Amino acid sequence: MTIGIFKKYGISKEKVIIGLIILSIMILVGYYFSRNLASLSLWMDEGFHTIAAQEILTHGYPLFPSGHIYYKAILYTYLLALFSFLFGLNPTTLRMVSVLATMAAIPFLYAFSRKLFNRFIALGTVVLFVLSLWVVENSRLALYFSPLLLTCLMGFYFFYLGFFEERSKFKIIATGIFILAPLVHQLGMSLWFSFGAFFLLRGARRFFRRDVLLSLASVSIFYVLVQLHEFFFWKVGYVYEKTELSLRGMINYFFTSFSLGYFKELFRSFPMMSLFVWAGALVALVGLVIYREQQNNSRKMDFYENWVFVTLCLFFPVLFLGFFRTHVQPRYLYQLFPLYLLLFVVSLYVLSQSLVAFVFSAFHLKRPLLVSTSQLLVFLLFLGLFSEKVGFSEIKSVVNRYYKDPIVTDIITRSGRFEHYDHQSVGEFVRHFRQPDDIVVAIHVVFQYIYAGQVDYWLWSGGPGTWDAWEKTPEGWKDFYVGARWINNLQDLQNLINTHPDQRIWVITSPSLYRRDHIAPAIRKFIQQNPERLVFQGKDGLSGVYLWHDKTQEFTGRIHTIEGEWFPVRQGRIIFNPEASKQTELYWPPIQKKGEVFHYKLNYPLPPGRYQLTIAYKLEKVGKKKPWLALSVRTPRQEVVAEHRLYLESSQAKAGPSQVSCSFLVKKPTEVVFYFLKGDDYSLYVDYLDLISEAENKIMPPYKILLN
Repeated sequence: MTIGIFKKYGISKEKVIIGLIILSIMILVGYYFSRNLASLSLWMDEGFHTIAAQEILTHGYPLFPSGHIYYKAILYTYLLALFSFLFGLNPTTLRMVSVLATMAAIPFLYAFSRKLFNRFIALGTVVLFVLSLWVVENSRLALYFSPLLLTCLMGFYFFYLGFFEERSKFKIIATGIFILAPLVHQLGMSLWFSFGAFFLLRGARRFFRRDVLLSLASVSIFYVLVQLHEFFFWKVGYVYEKTELSLRGMINYFFTSFSLGYFKELFRSFPMMSLFVWAGALVALVGLVIYREQQNNSRKMDFYENWVFVTLCLFFPVLFLGFFRTHVQPRYLYQLFPLYLLLFVVSLYVLSQSLVAFVFSAFHLKRPLLVSTSQLLVFLLFLGLFSEKVGFSEIKSVVNRYYKDPIVTDIITRSGRFEHYDHQSVGEFVRHFRQPDDIVVAIHVVFQYIYAGQVDYWLWSGGPGTWDAWEKTPEGWKDFYVGARWINNLQDLQNLINTHPDQRIWVITSPSLYRRDHIAPAIRKFIQQNPERLVFQGKDGLSGVYLWHDKTQEFTGRIHTIEGEWFPVRQGRIIFNPEASKQTELYWPPIQKKGEVFHYKLNYPLPPGRYQLTIAYKLEKVGKKKPWLALSVRTPRQEVVAEHRLYLESSQAKAGPSQVSCSFLVKKPTEVVFYFLKGDDYSLYVDYLDLISEAENKIMPPYKILLN
């Protein structure tokens, strides 16, 4: 009966089945890609868009705390603000926008691929798209990449419907999308090159007509105005500093000498797939010339013409970016990734068709069903053999990623970050304990404005090209995002601390502390010279909070090797407890999933000798079994140093935490990693761990102290 209803409206059974398949894929992608969206801190450029959305909700436009307006990706930031207004401003809401954009891209990708080629190519492209690591990475970020991909995909699709198929309403829609695209991000100007592809394929006679020229002029003028607006009015969000406000300065700001960097990035990220894409481009060009000369197979000619169209829509923007002045990063090509995948699938499809036809002709086999079935099987085989950085297990590792997990996909994100950074917990720790007259110094001011709620000084000693976010104001040098005063040398940091003896000073660091091009070694040495000042460490083991002028010694009174709340436990959470060390501890609830292990790595090698490890803890909700905690001490290469099964005693009757100890021997200087496995039927509060050198009878510091 249902099929009969579809037939009544001219919808075939095939379209119903395909529609259900696409809908199912969308639902699965939405469900799986949206898991654990809030388990990791905001990072990379997510902070800029978060503040922009926050300020839109406050002021109606993205007025940053520094007083500058954030024009970059302005349509995207308003979209974030809308979702935040409806569902709350939080990482889940902000990142869900990208998930929804990826879901919406699926039917457009299928429709575009089906329109230009056939359903087998379309389905193959969709499957590769949803299984791609690049897609899942960008689908889980509060960044513009996924919405921009959707916008560009819609632009290419409606451009084809409007200008190649001569359907007037789609010409208007395509022009509108082309104009809106750079407001999602200026990389959306990649759509402009569709006109160049149209000119080469349809010729000057068709190109120089009113409909094409009117659309081209509207889009071109708007794009020029957008770039002029950036050059003359942007104060935040640009990549390079403006040297002079002149025509030469404008050219130097936007353009540079030509580079093949982006072509190299594609080959570096997807070497095998890139060979098929660009080799296929030559096949497409030759095939189009041959079929145009023969003019006896319009279907084949349309196939090759569409192949060339997609190739040009990819080739021209990548070529143009070679002249554009920007950091060479493959993520700037992400909006073109559907075209790249489509070209790869088309190449494999044509190869499988030709190969099977050639083999069968050698045996004089002319059974159409056998030939078509063999071609389909070979096509699927090629997809499995030659596709790169796709697969459910890889996607699962991204969706379930946590702190200290290696980011193996950095080759296709090229973020320069090989694990996720924890800006959140260090900032929230300071927000919880800071008092009105406290001073907050931060390396990454944008994130700590979000998480700590206050940043007075920006600590950054890197020179031009590291992060050019400074400006000179009547009050002195400041960063131009949140307006924090800039400290770029050790003397200024020491002066700040020495001239405010009655105020607590929180210094929030990030992994940049360990990069010489970001923070000078002398500054790092000064910050870390006294391990008692480390009052909190992020779950990444790299970010930290250091405190000066803690007169009551609430936080700096005693040193521990590891505080419980520093452990990167996915199922655990940080509890603020005045009775705990640093007034903070880790709460580890009963585990529903058995066999869950977490680890903590000391960032320096232990000298030879015997060490005692003492764990301070409290138990709660103890089950029938004797509570236990398994410990394995290993090297980074997984060589076992010692293994223990520690049985825990109930501490309900005690005022303070209970303690359990074990020891192990290190025969040579060794870096160690502590692996813990907890029983599943009790709650555990971990206060701290002390690693004591038995030879020197001293507690080992949480990090290596720099002596020179």
